[in-house]
Amino acid sequence: MRYIGLDVHKDNITACAIAAGGKVIWNRDGPSDEGWLREIHESMKGQEYCVMMESSTYSYAAYRFFQGIGIEAYVAHARSLEVITRSDKKTDKADAEKIGRLLRLWKRGELDDLSISYIPSPEQCELKDVCRYREELSRQMGDEVRRIRSHMARNCQQAPEGCANLSTSKSQRLIREAYPGDYTLLRRLDRYAALLKEKAAVTKEIVSRFPDSKEVDLLAGIPGIGRLTAVQIMSMVIDVGRFADAEKMCAYFGMVPRVRDSGGKERRGRMTKNGDRMMRSIMERVASSHIRCCESSVTEFYRRKEKEMGKKKALTAASRKMLALIFAVLRDMRPFTA
Repeated sequence: MRYIGLDVHKDNITACAIAAGGKVIWNRDGPSDEGWLREIHESMKGQEYCVMMESSTYSYAAYRFFQGIGIEAYVAHARSLEVITRSDKKTDKADAEKIGRLLRLWKRGELDDLSISYIPSPEQCELKDVCRYREELSRQMGDEVRRIRSHMARNCQQAPEGCANLSTSKSQRLIREAYPGDYTLLRRLDRYAALLKEKAAVTKEIVSRFPDSKEVDLLAGIPGIGRLTAVQIMSMVIDVGRFADAEKMCAYFGMVPRVRDSGGKERRGRMTKNGDRMMRSIMERVASSHIRCCESSVTEFYRRKEKEMGKKKALTAASRKMLALIFAVLRDMRPFTA
C-alpha cells in the first residue's frame, strides 16, 4: 500500500507519494484539473494506494475523481491537520508530504485522533444547497422588514391599521396606499414581495423532495417539525447509520459542550459549534416550536434548565436533546412518543 497526500488549491494540486515504509517516493505539483489527477493515478502503475486531502471548497473535485475510479479517498477535517496549518515552515510540497505521512500512520492504526469529513454525493449536495438558499432568503427577508420599519420610523410614518404582518399582501397594499409618493419605501416593498415569492417557490421545491421517504414522514410526525423542516434535517443527516450514537451525531453538528479534563477535574464550556451552522439554527427553531406545543421529555428538560441557566442557554441545551430524540426516531424507525 502506498499513501498520497494532496495539498489542493484553486489553481494547483501538490501530491506527495509515501511508500509503505515511510519513504517519500515523489513530490510533484500540477494544475487543478482532471488531467493532472489522472497523471497521479497512472504514476502508481497499478499498485494499491489511497489518497487524503484537507477539507476545503476545492477538495470535492479531487475526492470525487479518485472515488469514481475506485480508489480509497479521504478528506480530513481542517482541525485534525493543525500540525500543518500552524507549521513555521509551510510550503505546498511540505504540506502534501505531511498529509501523506498522517494518512500512512492513520491507515496503519498508529494515529487515532484524525477526524475524517463526510463528503455527500452531488445529489445530496444539491439538496443541501437548496435548503441553505432558503435559509439565506429568510435572513434577507428579516433584514428587509427591519429596513422598512426603520425607514418608516425615520420618516414619522405610522403603519396603517391592520398591517402588523408585512408578509401579507393586504399589509403591503395598505402601506402602498398610505404613502404612494415614497419612492424608497415602495421599492423596498417590491424587493420584499419578490423575496416572499422566491421563498415560496424554493419552499415548494424542498417539500417536493423525498415523496416516499419513511424517514421524512417519521420526522414530520414529531411536534414542532413540519415536512419542510423534516426534509431540511434529512438533507444534513443524510444517513443516520453513519453515526455510532446520538452523542456522535450531536458532536458532528457542533451541539456538544467543550470538555477540559485536567488535574482530575472535568470542566464543560460552551458548545463547540463545529459542523453545519444551518442545522443548529433549524434545531433551535424546532426545539422552540416543540416546547410551545408539546408536553414531552424535551419540554420538561427545558423548563428545568430554564430555572438554572436562563432561557437562551436552556433552549440551546434543549436543541441538543431534540437532536438526540431525532437520532432515536431515525435509528429505530419508530414514530415519536411523548
